[in-house]
Amino acid sequence: MPVSTKPVKGTRDFDPVDAALREHVKSIILQSYRSFGFNQIETPVMENIDILQNADGGENLSMLFKVLKRGEKLKLDGPISHENDLVDYGLRFDLTLPLARFYANSHTRLPKPFKTIQMGYVWRAERSQKGRYRQFFQCDIDCLGSNSHTVEIELINASATTLTKLGFNNFTVRVNDRRILETLATYCGVADKDVAGVLVTLDKLDKIGVDGIVKELNGRQLQAQSIEKLTAFLNAYTNGDVQLDTLSSHINGIDDQVITELTQIIETANALANDQYNVAFDLSLVRGMGYYTGPIFEVASTEFGSSLAGGGRYDNMIGKFLKNTDVPACGFSIGFERILYILQEQNRSLQNETKRTRSAIIYDPKQANLPQLFAAAAKLRTAEHDISLEIRQKNLKLQLESLKKIGIHQFCALPGDSLEVEFKSLE
Repeated sequence: MPVSTKPVKGTRDFDPVDAALREHVKSIILQSYRSFGFNQIETPVMENIDILQNADGGENLSMLFKVLKRGEKLKLDGPISHENDLVDYGLRFDLTLPLARFYANSHTRLPKPFKTIQMGYVWRAERSQKGRYRQFFQCDIDCLGSNSHTVEIELINASATTLTKLGFNNFTVRVNDRRILETLATYCGVADKDVAGVLVTLDKLDKIGVDGIVKELNGRQLQAQSIEKLTAFLNAYTNGDVQLDTLSSHINGIDDQVITELTQIIETANALANDQYNVAFDLSLVRGMGYYTGPIFEVASTEFGSSLAGGGRYDNMIGKFLKNTDVPACGFSIGFERILYILQEQNRSLQNETKRTRSAIIYDPKQANLPQLFAAAAKLRTAEHDISLEIRQKNLKLQLESLKKIGIHQFCALPGDSLEVEFKSLE
């Protein structure tokens, strides 16, 4: 039986043009984040399985890629009562949990607060479909060690500014707070054990409407009085009768400080937007991760029909690694793969994106003066001009077509040992 040459299901190969575009987008994101004072770190792609399984990772915990024990550790002839008897590591499903472990391990030598960038691959064993893969790239910024709500303002500003540098405008940064959602659930009489499930349902409000929410809530077998109160509130909200500054009149127990800080986050972030995007309160925003504790945000685009970025505050995660010493933390992640998909769907020109020129000098190795040829190519290379020396093939036309496919913009086919370089366009 022949061996398949296709990549593993849920993963992809990238040809030179696609890889170049990916690296270019990464460089824009990294430089933009650095301009706000964030510092890049790297963490391993694998974590101990007990750390991954004890995280509040929501449904991601059911999609872990687990790594078999190795060598003498892997004993298949012993008692095996659970799959964890065979595994000890797992591939990371996001960059936030590894960051929390890193900070707990390194906090004594890090500045406070610590502003960090992480960019790397993560893995989730979900069903592969268009635009969703099992291996994908994430770009995160986080601020650890500060409980000031100015952190949220800076994260929104940095992430939104980065998106504008990638050519995205007229998007909306949706903002909410998990404390508001949890207070709403309590006010409506939802039992503690049911709160997480109810919030997952509320997250679908913009997709299935109030009637769909009520149908799902009935399926969760909540008390009729709880469903009635939730329904009344959601109807008032969708009718525009509930605003951020009037929430306390609709939900008993709302902390005024939460409303005050969320209002300032939204107003200040909007003032920094320069009319390129909008920042707005959205009660239907929930975010799936169970570790969020405060403000949450998501970048929505009606033009592309999906979110471009998301994040929030997670003040309780690092404390699990530091003997319950809480460390405030907040982060924002840009949807790198979604952005790449959109850029490619729009057929954005790599040359226009990179502002680099890529040229090929085609030569005959039997006739060329090689030392002079390599020296001449070195002189032509600059920060904006790539020079590739290419051995001439029998079919020059086919060779030029192949070079164009990998992003070469112009060429020069040298006759014999001549070094007179005059480039011709391949466009």
